[in-house]
Amino acid sequence: MSVESIAAATLDPVSRKARVLWVRLPAWSDPRLAFAALLAIYLVLGVTVLGFNRDPWQIAGTVALAMASDMLLHRLLRPAEPLLFPLSAVISGMGLSILLNYAHGSFWPAVAVILTIGSKYLLTFNGRHVFNPTLVGIVTCLALAEDMVSPAPAYQWGGEAALSIFVVTAALALFVIRINRWVLTLSFLAFYFVGLALRAWIVRWHVPPETMFLGAMTAPSFYLFAFFMLPDPATSPDKRKAQVATALAIVLVDLLLHFRQSVNTHFYAAFLVVAAHFVHLHAAALLKGGYGVRERLRKFGARLLAVSMLAGPATAGALLGPWIFDDAEPGFHFEPVDAEKAGIRSRPGTVLEDVDPRIAHIAKWVLSVGDAVAVADVDNDGLPDLFLTYTLKDSRDRAALYLNKGSFRFERFEIPALERLVQNAREEGLPAGAVFFDWDNDGDQDLLVLVGYGKLRFLENRLVPEGKLRFEDVTERVGLDRYGISVSAGVFDYDRDGKLDLIVGQAFSPYLPAYNKPTEFNVFELPPAQHADDRRMFDFMHRTWHDANNGGGVELFRNTGGRFERQADSVLGLGDHRWTLAIGSADLNDDGWPDLYLANDFGPDQLLLNQSGRGFAPVRGRFSGEVGRDTYKSMNVSIADFDNNGHLDVYVSNVHHPLQSEGSMLWMNAGVRDAHDTARLKDQAAARNALNDRRFGWGAATADLDGDGALDLLQANGMVDDAYDRKDAVCEDYWYWNEKIALTPPDVHGYADRWADLRGRCIFPAERNRVYLNRGRYFVDVAAKVGWDKRGTSRAVAIADFDNDGAPDVIVTHQFAPVSLYRNSGSAAHWIGLRLAGNGRECNRDAIGSRVRIEYRRDGELHTQWREVQGTSGFSAQSDRRSLFGLGAAAGAASEVSVSVSWCGGKPETPVKLAADRYHFLQQP
Repeated sequence: MSVESIAAATLDPVSRKARVLWVRLPAWSDPRLAFAALLAIYLVLGVTVLGFNRDPWQIAGTVALAMASDMLLHRLLRPAEPLLFPLSAVISGMGLSILLNYAHGSFWPAVAVILTIGSKYLLTFNGRHVFNPTLVGIVTCLALAEDMVSPAPAYQWGGEAALSIFVVTAALALFVIRINRWVLTLSFLAFYFVGLALRAWIVRWHVPPETMFLGAMTAPSFYLFAFFMLPDPATSPDKRKAQVATALAIVLVDLLLHFRQSVNTHFYAAFLVVAAHFVHLHAAALLKGGYGVRERLRKFGARLLAVSMLAGPATAGALLGPWIFDDAEPGFHFEPVDAEKAGIRSRPGTVLEDVDPRIAHIAKWVLSVGDAVAVADVDNDGLPDLFLTYTLKDSRDRAALYLNKGSFRFERFEIPALERLVQNAREEGLPAGAVFFDWDNDGDQDLLVLVGYGKLRFLENRLVPEGKLRFEDVTERVGLDRYGISVSAGVFDYDRDGKLDLIVGQAFSPYLPAYNKPTEFNVFELPPAQHADDRRMFDFMHRTWHDANNGGGVELFRNTGGRFERQADSVLGLGDHRWTLAIGSADLNDDGWPDLYLANDFGPDQLLLNQSGRGFAPVRGRFSGEVGRDTYKSMNVSIADFDNNGHLDVYVSNVHHPLQSEGSMLWMNAGVRDAHDTARLKDQAAARNALNDRRFGWGAATADLDGDGALDLLQANGMVDDAYDRKDAVCEDYWYWNEKIALTPPDVHGYADRWADLRGRCIFPAERNRVYLNRGRYFVDVAAKVGWDKRGTSRAVAIADFDNDGAPDVIVTHQFAPVSLYRNSGSAAHWIGLRLAGNGRECNRDAIGSRVRIEYRRDGELHTQWREVQGTSGFSAQSDRRSLFGLGAAAGAASEVSVSVSWCGGKPETPVKLAADRYHFLQQP
């Protein structure tokens, strides 16, 4: 007797009607229960150990939506049948939770779920669904979403532990769970291995065979496809010959797609093969007659309407957004200024040809950063000057200071103390960033030059003591004579003793890990091999794509007045070494002490809260999506109060492309605290349209570009092009090969000699930058309207009012091209600018860490804005430290502003009234 008949027999006539909806429960022998249990184990391990970028609530929501959709569609389309427990929907929901990667929004996963469940009712033959539902959900979303959705890649699963789990569960799925599909899976694996061997042999000159094999055969998405999706009993053939034929067909289609350099090929191949089978079934039935075409079309139309009613709202929400309907004019324009005519010169160099020949194939990736800009008034004439580093440019331009002479004219100022650095990259390294700050509180701007594959340089400005601008190298005297691979640094007074301290971030580890004695990693000269199989010199790439802990990390230096003393790692509360690309410092929890936000490539970022000057406490959320628990590729930190609520927010740029549908993060600060201090910051990048989707994001900057009183965002995009190593008229895309590398285990992609050849190839080389105007509850990209149509590979973005007219101007660096300089044409808005100077005792002379609060009336309404003076801003950039506030349009705008300053974390001073439309200098008593 079946489970259904037993259950029905035990019900009396009164209760039978009430419970008939639930009598179709799965039997304990149902193999789907075992599959569901295996997927559940994966999900538990994923959110606790393996690094899935999904939290329990997202997973529960996905599964719940799948169950609800299945039950609702079943009731609408099959009202005469009992409402079964939706076990297959549970399995589909868990599968989607594992396999889909969709940035931070909620609409696209809902679309995937509804299309997955809807396919069971739409794509049927004789009442049974033909397609594996999860396969339909993934493929249709990949086709519809245009990179907003991608299959979750291996870098969220990697490691030996994950591989061990794969092997065990694969054996269970294949031989223990009795689904009689082992011939299908094994024949698919055999055919796929042959096809893979053919591909590896064809491209052996370009990528090592082991990268191809391990990148394909150990990828979790491939594993789940082969052992869970492909052998689905409901949608795969019963007979063994048909199973072998199906496996062969999928592999052949997959092979053809690979020759077109497609990614996610096994999903597309299976979908196309099943689609052909689906069409064949209906065509054969039609040819046999008695098919009932009209009746079937009528039923299909009813099903399509029901599924569309469910999927329509979610799809509309995914495709549309508030910014679509925002067509307001920006009110300002960026006018390009010819950099060379302005006096700023940058000529191409030969650095890519000078690296060690053994890693020349990947040099363009390794040297993809370093074009940086720092802004400060170094000669104290009231105009912001520029210091630029050009990693890949000619030695004559590799590090250059340009003095602002007004009217967008700049004059090169030579610094003899840097001559040796710029002329000898092999021994001295490459300038890769710069920070201006007054380290000795004497009233002029000293200069820290970050160096890749060499030692830091610290130059003391002698303007005030000598009366003439000159820079003296005092690196050894102040204790900064340290080898590193640095592209980021931050200055802040973490102990509030009136002296600026320094934190330096490293991308690559400065030392190769596998040698017994410290061995510097120098891209120009790797250690020689000690034996035939010696590959230790290549072990410097990131070990995972989501949790890399083999980078250079950060070092904290305390300013003691005469030198910088390195602090123990325990002061920062860190025991790891991330790939730190940007450092932001500001008071994020409003306690008066400066905190740190570290943007780490290959995730996760780190939020370090200042413990009243005694050290720092890392903040790490419990689940993915909370601060400190991202798995992303963070490049930039921009800290600002975007919603004018008095609490500082954090914008972090990131990658959003096929394989990495992640996008930027926008941590909005509501000022709410909990036991873990994670409730304060909530990611709202997708909700506020600041995701920077379909871009390879780098530096960003904040400023009130249109003067309306709300801070806007500038975002630089683009990875690498072939300007310096062109081979063909059309640059071939490297992203296809990057997928193969990304899917390999750490012991493959962690070694540079296992990477494909990047020479002459591009990675998203011609991307547009963004200008996100702040509309209050969301941002709108107006780049095309304001003159930012230029495509390229941008890096750093710095904001400065170069002509002191109250309109923020912009400079953008490019790794493979000269800088771009833009003059802001201004708007009809009033403004006020403030330059702060601490007294050098309780507060440093640069006033870094001071918070400014302004109040003014516009159209009779009281408005408030906040700014905090910060040492650095963005990726490889330092913007004008002056605080520039927009006050709104001329009609009804303020002519007088109330200004209050909290000097370096102290209590707010009594407000003073200042006139609008000019800069003011405020000196701490």
